Amino acid sequence: MQSKIKTPPSQTTDRAWSAISVAVLVAVSGPVHAQPTNVTYKAEATVKEAYDSNVYLQDNAPNPANVAAAEAAGLKPVEANKGSFVTTIVPKIGLDYIPSSSFNLSLGYAPEIVFYHSTPDEDYITHRVLFNFGGKLGDASWELLNTASYIDGSKEGPTFARPDDIPAIGGIPLRDRRAAFIFRNGFRLTEPVGKWFFRPVATAYIHDFKTEQKFVPNTAPDFVRSTQYTYENYIDRQDIAGGLDAGYDLGQKTYLVVGFRYGQQDQYEAPVSLTNSASSPYDNSYERILVGVEGSPVNWLKLALLGGPDIRQWDSTTPAGFDRTGIRYYWDASVTLLPSRYDAVTLKSVSYQQPAFSSFSMYQDTKTDLAWKHRFSDQFITTVGFTLYIGDWEKPVNRDDWIYTPSAGLTYNYNKHLSAEFAYSYDWVDSKVPASVEPLTNSHEFTRHLVSLAVKYAF
Repeated sequence: MQSKIKTPPSQTTDRAWSAISVAVLVAVSGPVHAQPTNVTYKAEATVKEAYDSNVYLQDNAPNPANVAAAEAAGLKPVEANKGSFVTTIVPKIGLDYIPSSSFNLSLGYAPEIVFYHSTPDEDYITHRVLFNFGGKLGDASWELLNTASYIDGSKEGPTFARPDDIPAIGGIPLRDRRAAFIFRNGFRLTEPVGKWFFRPVATAYIHDFKTEQKFVPNTAPDFVRSTQYTYENYIDRQDIAGGLDAGYDLGQKTYLVVGFRYGQQDQYEAPVSLTNSASSPYDNSYERILVGVEGSPVNWLKLALLGGPDIRQWDSTTPAGFDRTGIRYYWDASVTLLPSRYDAVTLKSVSYQQPAFSSFSMYQDTKTDLAWKHRFSDQFITTVGFTLYIGDWEKPVNRDDWIYTPSAGLTYNYNKHLSAEFAYSYDWVDSKVPASVEPLTNSHEFTRHLVSLAVKYAF
């Protein structure tokens, strides 16, 4: 076992100040020279103070014997119901360059610097870089969107001592505080032809974890995990796809759309013994057939609906009980209602199948967001929302996680430069794990209050 080498607080602070310094220097360097009319500089800074009532997403205190067993193995189990004030600083800089209608460029850099005052091991800095391209060539339009994130956080995954375990859907908030590189890319070219349009598309998602992987002996099958403690190994994954959409104008700025995607999903290695790692058996390719509607048939309604079946080809080494022949489903749907000039109601739902990031397994990832935004005036805006996040695992894993999150927020715009936002959300989880498979049926469930106040200044 490798022991964790902690970063001294002074080094964490130095990294934070370095990130802020770079952002500030770039932000102020723009106006020093005369700006070309086709270049626009942007800069803003946000400071947020929050309280997280359950940093590690654990509701039940671990058994002391299990804590001792984990510590004897050189691991540090997380605490239950551990709250912390959290300070977040986000300086953001950007540049838009539009030399002509055929080409435009948008660049941005926003380091998110986060300090957990009661749990300093969770401090991290996420360096986010945006580089987007686009333009029009005659009647055709094109765009190439790219985002890259490097998380400078702990290189050790969390350890959970029973009775609790890895939280629902792998504990995404914990994952996103740990060292990793994430890249997302999207390309599309839209060519109108009479009442039709044709749109070649391509996407890429690459998630490269930088955390240590450690083997923990299990006394039960892999998906049941150890009866004493679990170290969460994060497993690299990627999804690369391309295809073509065709749309037909139904009138009223609304299109009937059909499409096709061919893609490849890969999940990489994880330890299976003290000395050996194995590659996942869940690599797959897919052919996705899509049907949908895009447009605004009336001025108070906007639609972007696309979905259909996934036809998958799996590796022949998938475990017994896994269905390699069944059809899965995909959708990406967005509906916006504008009942008045002061209100906007949005419903967005995305569902797709992908390899898990914390075990050799596949699950259907479904996230649905409902939000109502009301503008009382130019100064005051309220938002009320509800998110349902579902992770539905494929057999032989028998698990179904549901995370319910109501939320509310109030934004105050003092002027065009200065604004403040107060926000609150509450998570609660229902993890449907049969007692015959997992005796501790509540071990993945948690509750969490998150309240924050953020102040933003746009230069």
